[in-house]
Amino acid sequence: MKVLLTCLCIGVALTLAACSDRTDQSSIPEIPELPLQTSVHARQAPIVPVEAMLRVGADVAAPADALQQVTLHDDARVFHGSVQDGIGAAELIAYLEADASSFQSPEEEGMGVDLVPAGLFLRFGAVPPTIRIADGTPPELVDETVRVVQAINAALPKDWQLRVSRDPASAGAIAPPDGEILITFARQEDWPEEAAPPTGEDIGLAEPLFTVVPTGDPEAPFRIEIAAGRVFVDHTRTEGLERLGVIAHELIHLLGRGHVDPDRFPRTIMVAGGSEELSAHILHPLDREALLAVYGHLEPGTALERIADTLGDWADSSLHVRGAVDLEDGEVAFGAALRNGLVQPWASGPSPHAALADNAELSGSVSWSGRLLGLTPEAETVAGAADLSVDLATLAGSADFTALEQWAADAAPGALGSGTMWNDGDLSYTIEVRGNTFVQTGGDDGTVTGAFFGPAHEGMGGVLERDDLSAGFGGKR
Repeated sequence: MKVLLTCLCIGVALTLAACSDRTDQSSIPEIPELPLQTSVHARQAPIVPVEAMLRVGADVAAPADALQQVTLHDDARVFHGSVQDGIGAAELIAYLEADASSFQSPEEEGMGVDLVPAGLFLRFGAVPPTIRIADGTPPELVDETVRVVQAINAALPKDWQLRVSRDPASAGAIAPPDGEILITFARQEDWPEEAAPPTGEDIGLAEPLFTVVPTGDPEAPFRIEIAAGRVFVDHTRTEGLERLGVIAHELIHLLGRGHVDPDRFPRTIMVAGGSEELSAHILHPLDREALLAVYGHLEPGTALERIADTLGDWADSSLHVRGAVDLEDGEVAFGAALRNGLVQPWASGPSPHAALADNAELSGSVSWSGRLLGLTPEAETVAGAADLSVDLATLAGSADFTALEQWAADAAPGALGSGTMWNDGDLSYTIEVRGNTFVQTGGDDGTVTGAFFGPAHEGMGGVLERDDLSAGFGGKR
């Protein structure tokens, strides 16, 4: 039985209202294409081309002029401070309340009751879902799905990261098991009859499966959660950033978010029909903060009227640490931002003009050196040396972070050597190069995602993500 989310039926697959995402097309800048990614890369940080730049990690960088330069670490200028760059509690609460109200149901015919009189604050179940992509999906669409998952994961707490299974779903799979989301790319006329919307004009559709969870609370003995779901995208009717937005819109529906009024909340990917503004980073700040609030701060089953109390002092200011290394034409910038319990690392620099393997001026083993700057979950700044080496014959190499030191929580980092040793003082990873990007293949705990910067690969940078440290790094040849 297919019904709209405004009518909740226990144990039945329910379909979200039609989700058509049509906006003016924005073209991706003409720089070397990023290599296609597969399911194994879903855990990596996003790498986003923006005009003539490459940006690694979350879209949270503060401009240098918003921060005070506090010291110099070798060739790297170091900045530290707080910036008011968040959405703020009032706007976030208004959005979440409007979102919950979108799931209000009218009195069900023949039942004599209003099933959800105050609206429904929905979320996926107790653990993050695993995403399966239909067997036979072209590599380009697998890559786009992975990029969307990376963008969503950048906004989620570390214990709520989505994963993409290496095992595809059988084409035409009907009912996903609990804990899974199945994604199918097909022309709308080829969608299953029970999933096709009546208008025939929609690009994407999300179809969640609900479950009822006992709470043990006599005042509210059960809650409703999303247990699994399916996503359908007509890839023949959209492309580029718009298609990335469609995929993200539908996946976030299955994470529990509904449609909101576009006049009241114009800058969210979750308005019906899609946001009027496309973002190269796919999600808008409000989308990211809602994901963090729902999966990092609000317990399952939070009552609508308790959202404000549960969020408490939701901060609109971030603590930033930022580093910058000058290149001949531009700079490599890197760092991390901490707000509302989530540390998000980032790095950016000018895009190369060709892939590293095609740089005829380089041969043998090539090395870059620079600095790492990051934050612990307790707001301690960590800094150290960052060294990258690559064997151009094999495109394998190493990323080493040494002489790691830390400073007290919220304190600005001082001169080199003025901190205390962080853990045992070093981290080391093996890496592989893919086009103008690199990822870790082994070594210490953590995930390394990076890129080369500058017309002739004069610079490098990226992010390191661990449970105890999130940092950006950058350097030059």
